[in-house]
Amino acid sequence: MKCSRMLSLIGGLILGTTQLAFADVTFTVNDTPGHWFDAGPTWDLGGGRSLAIIKPGDTVHFNQTVPGDPRNVESRHTVTSLIWPDGGETIDQDMANTKNHAVTLNTEGLYVFVCKLHPYMLGAVIVNGEGHEGLYLGDNLTLLGVGSVPTTFDVNAGTNPPQPPSYAPTNVWLRALRAFFIVTTPSNWKDYTKVGQQYKPAYPPVPVVLGSGPKQVNVANLNAALQGAFDGEIIEKQQKPRQNGIGEIWVDTQYELTAGKEEWFPGTITVVSATAWDAKRKIALPEQKMNNGHNMWASHDQEQIYQTEWHGNSTYVLNRHNGKLLQEIKEGQYGGGTCHDPAHVMTRVDTQQVHVTCNGDNYVAEFNRLPSGLLQFNGFLDMSNNGGQTQPHAHWMGHDGKSMVTPNSNTNNSTLFDFFTYTVKSQEETGPLPIATGMMPDGSKYYVSNYLGHSTSVMCGPTGSHETCNGKDPGEKIKDINLLENYNPTTGDINGPIGGFPIQTPVSPDGKFVIIGNTLTGTITIIDTQKDELVAMVPCDPGCHGVNFGAKKGGGYYAYVTSKFANRLIVLDYDPNNDGKVDDAVIAGAVVLVNDNGPKDDTITGNRGQGGQGVLPVPNVYNGWVQQLPNGYKAQLTPAQRNPNGTNP
Repeated sequence: MKCSRMLSLIGGLILGTTQLAFADVTFTVNDTPGHWFDAGPTWDLGGGRSLAIIKPGDTVHFNQTVPGDPRNVESRHTVTSLIWPDGGETIDQDMANTKNHAVTLNTEGLYVFVCKLHPYMLGAVIVNGEGHEGLYLGDNLTLLGVGSVPTTFDVNAGTNPPQPPSYAPTNVWLRALRAFFIVTTPSNWKDYTKVGQQYKPAYPPVPVVLGSGPKQVNVANLNAALQGAFDGEIIEKQQKPRQNGIGEIWVDTQYELTAGKEEWFPGTITVVSATAWDAKRKIALPEQKMNNGHNMWASHDQEQIYQTEWHGNSTYVLNRHNGKLLQEIKEGQYGGGTCHDPAHVMTRVDTQQVHVTCNGDNYVAEFNRLPSGLLQFNGFLDMSNNGGQTQPHAHWMGHDGKSMVTPNSNTNNSTLFDFFTYTVKSQEETGPLPIATGMMPDGSKYYVSNYLGHSTSVMCGPTGSHETCNGKDPGEKIKDINLLENYNPTTGDINGPIGGFPIQTPVSPDGKFVIIGNTLTGTITIIDTQKDELVAMVPCDPGCHGVNFGAKKGGGYYAYVTSKFANRLIVLDYDPNNDGKVDDAVIAGAVVLVNDNGPKDDTITGNRGQGGQGVLPVPNVYNGWVQQLPNGYKAQLTPAQRNPNGTNP
């Protein structure tokens, strides 16, 4: 947008809605990083095109299929209300789709929409009535999974002696606004190549109104308010861990742009050395138009890497040594069908079969591994017990190959699948939008992160018993752990570890801890599996997302952590002295996911190193898999690492 247009728009917002000529608005729903809900250049506020302002009674259109538009999606999406004013209109689609939608909004305030498959996809509308000298957010807003929270509060309430009421913005809404403008504005993503500069995202410099009557709060300049409350740290040069890991780490840098693919086909794989601690290879698969490559797993011999594309329909097999494509399984090649939005992939320990969650469907795709290392489709496994589109995401396989658990993001439950009978053993409620799972090394319990519930559900595992599961049967919920219990959403007070919008949630190979990446709070939270309590928190980056465990040379494990809106891989030493406690957890170092000179199959053109999501350490050191490693890898591990559960030879 030209500077004059930008100033004209901001000027109109400052003068009030009577100066605005905008009516109905259209968002193009597409796969371009940051601009997933694209309102077009008219609404380009400093690089973000995902917020529009309308009048009461106007209609918001969401278009996924537009004749002649090359951005028409190949993935499925939903348009789902994430934030809305109390009493306002909502959308909650029950199935992922590629259809166009519309909603008429009459209640004033802030509306934010999300895709339940890809919950970083955000779009927002402010319904502004007459008489507001700024953007009016409403008196009370509902956040899905949290409930209704006032937009302002009395900071003097409860003081002794009593003080006159003085109102301030509610903390959760300041955090939500900040997160929205970071997520939807690529220029606001944290760039660790800018050493010595301040990390200071730019927000629209417009007035905002919260609450009404005597409780009303007027924020004169949203940019100044958010920068003053949250931003300004200096980006430091990242240090390498002093103690080596073993092998390498594969990271899906999902938003990185390359010359051979349009911006709506983003994504590379970045291969990191766990000894040199640098990014040593980039893989974009430009000829295949790999679209938002999301998650990986390795064959038992660590020779092949299995890779999904979350905004497409393909599953890939790669040569681990050189990154070359060996096989693409695409639309029509899943037994004549399609696996829509393949999300996560894992191998089955006993058969070496490969299982891929079809996040836009109701299924998990099952493949047989051929002697050549390539895959042969074997069938779809239905994750539903009673019909409906479950939309399974980050599943986990049992250590003995006899079970699988899925988080079903559309039906708010989890499936326990039994491979003895090839049937669903149970399907039990978890929390709002369950997105990832992790299982104890003996299969006694498993954990489900509820993205919009800000919680972790503890479930009885496939080998659990009434004694180990508090009287529960396999698949039943034992308890929920509230990741925001130490956070006051009104005042912003934090009295312990917190996590909001939790994603990947693996259990450490020795079964002692669950480590979670939290995208809203930008924190890493740690759960003690013996107590099933939240015990520690470590700072992360904007959009903290992926976690996986790799072997630390000499014993113990590193947790490797990725973030969607920052371009570094965090190396977390969560138990430096191997005493089974995390009170001394520390970031041992980090790797910036940028390398302009290493081997690559396409030229990097934008969002350098950004979009870190799936993370795969090689070799695989989880119980069940570590025992299948080639002798060369086993020789690098300690006896405890070769036998993390203490029972297998």
